[in-house]
Amino acid sequence: MRHANNWPYLTITVGVLLLSAAFWASSTQAQGPPPATPPTPDDIASPVEVAAAIAIWEQSGHARTYDNGIGADTTCARCKSPFNWNPAAPAADAALDCASCKRVPGEERPLLQGSVPVPEEEWQHIGCPVCHEPVADSYRITPAFWNQRLGIYEPVESSEELCAHCHEGQHGFEVTEEVGADRAHRGWQCLDCHHPHGDDIRCQDCHDVSSGAGAEAHANHPQVHCSACHDRGGLALWQERDETSRFYDTVITIRFAHTLTAWPSHNLQADVACERCHHAGSLNHPALAQAVSCDNAACHSQGAVLHWCPLFARQTR
Repeated sequence: MRHANNWPYLTITVGVLLLSAAFWASSTQAQGPPPATPPTPDDIASPVEVAAAIAIWEQSGHARTYDNGIGADTTCARCKSPFNWNPAAPAADAALDCASCKRVPGEERPLLQGSVPVPEEEWQHIGCPVCHEPVADSYRITPAFWNQRLGIYEPVESSEELCAHCHEGQHGFEVTEEVGADRAHRGWQCLDCHHPHGDDIRCQDCHDVSSGAGAEAHANHPQVHCSACHDRGGLALWQERDETSRFYDTVITIRFAHTLTAWPSHNLQADVACERCHHAGSLNHPALAQAVSCDNAACHSQGAVLHWCPLFARQTR
């Protein structure tokens, strides 16, 4: 008799649980866009296409985002390895605030409080499933961006929208904004230069620097990156001293990203302002710099270029 009296309460409890589950499911789905449409056979990569894409990706920077613990943690993974990112980490949002590191010039950047280092063997880099939704043992050809915070794939309208998730507004890297302002390649998009799976490119892949009006100047600057002379965004220049960088020993534009980082300008012009390096001097400086080095103690002690050179006006065109 006691068990029989419990049935109404059990029925009510089960009903409440079912209603709660339905409400939770509906509220969860409302957090993001509706589910992606089912892929068609034409939108699923073949084994040959997947293998070809991986072969290119393995030689790219997207396959090498682990940096010996300096930024290989569950906070910095936001862009370096989204599947390793922990959106709930205490430092997840603070990581986007430059002041949160309180970095002392000349010293290593401290780890953000609450970030957890990730072993290299567990690091996933920027692999296929970051930009392509998995389908069985393959992927959709149509790109989409994995939103780790919501746990869904977000559709994208263009390569710029996809690349901007990590290459726009992150610690001084306004790359897609620069592309929009670029005069030398007006109207171009990321994939007009870059392979979609991330192979490294050089300006010389399209431009023959050994012929034409600038051939002599190009020959006289073998250790100067093209964007150092052709940048129109007014970025500072330095000679890369990091032996692990692919720009090692090259004079190149520089951006702020935790530390000062060599990165080619994406806002370019055909005109060149020689005075950016070979500038007029004073009693303490030569009228024309015969050998330019940003590590010259007389000008930029220890390569520091936090401030624009006072010997000539900052280029603002």
